[in-house]
Parts: sequence; structure tokens; C-alpha cells
Amino acid sequence: MKKLLFLLVLTSLVLYSQNAYARNGAYYSWLTVGYGYSQSVGGSWSSYGPLKLTIGGLLWNYVGMELSADTSWDDIGNNNNSWTLDLKPYVLIQSTLGNRSNALIPYVGIAPVFSIAGIDYENKEDTAGFDVGVAAKGGLRVRIIDALMFGAGIEYVYHHNNLPASRNMSQFNAVIEAGFSW
Repeated sequence: MKKLLFLLVLTSLVLYSQNAYARNGAYYSWLTVGYGYSQSVGGSWSSYGPLKLTIGGLLWNYVGMELSADTSWDDIGNNNNSWTLDLKPYVLIQSTLGNRSNALIPYVGIAPVFSIAGIDYENKEDTAGFDVGVAAKGGLRVRIIDALMFGAGIEYVYHHNNLPASRNMSQFNAVIEAGFSW
């Protein structure tokens, strides 16, 4: 019974802080740049990146949208490189805990992935392919001094490009980001 009472009080505090923040101009936008570490689900490879550019905004009390463009690359030996460019239009569920200047923003999101991948053979020829996949992510952003935003999160991405020497692109990305909000 004590746990249930504590959970009810905690939920009411979160909802109250969200409503108080919404009355003070909660609908904001952000632009962040991030870098991360990628690891395949099977653990067979890791790549450089993702190098990530994200623009987004809070649309309603708990719903936000963002467009994330990120690229990763890997040296696959013998002067051959593989690269991937992903575009992800995320729908986010997030809560803003705090005030206009300082806030904690936990989030979860899901998106389709529009992926272009290629292999550069000995820097002479480039073979590319396109595919669609799915991504999910979660993390925490911190808004400081009205305009600065920092964040950390983890993302799962799945897509498969049918290229020579391609790899299964089921991977986890751990990302750190920094940027601005307005």
C-alpha cells in the first residue's frame, strides 16, 4: 500500500510539473550535434560514428518529433571502406521536468529508417544501395540556461542493404549530443 501511495504521489508531481511547464511556454525546438559508438547486435563489428545531426520540437505536452540524419563508416580491409547514411523521422514521447531555463527531458521514440549504404573498393569505385528499416531510442536530455541542451541516449537500428560484402545492419548506437534549444 505504501508503494502504491508513493507511486501516486510521484505521478502527480510529474504531471503537475509538466502542466506548470506547459503554462510557461513548454513548446520549444532544438538542434543538436552528436557522436556515438556503434556495435552490431552479434558483436561481430563496430564502426566509426554515428555522427548525428538532429532537429526537433515538442508539439504537444508529451509528444515531440525530430529528424535525425546520421552517418557511420568502417574500414573493411584492403583499402575498402563501407559507409551508411540514415534519415530517421522520430516520433517521441517525452516529459519535461523543470522550468523554462533548466529542465530534465527523458524521452523514448520510434522511427522508420531510410538508409543509403555504400562500399568504396580501393577508393576507385563506389557501389551503393537503399533500404528501409526501423529504429527505436531512449535517453535523457538536459536543458540549461534557456538555450543550451546536452543529452545521452541509446538507439537500436535495423536495416539490411544488399550490397557486395554488406553486413547485417542490426546495431546499437550509444550517442552523446550537444546543441541549442529555443
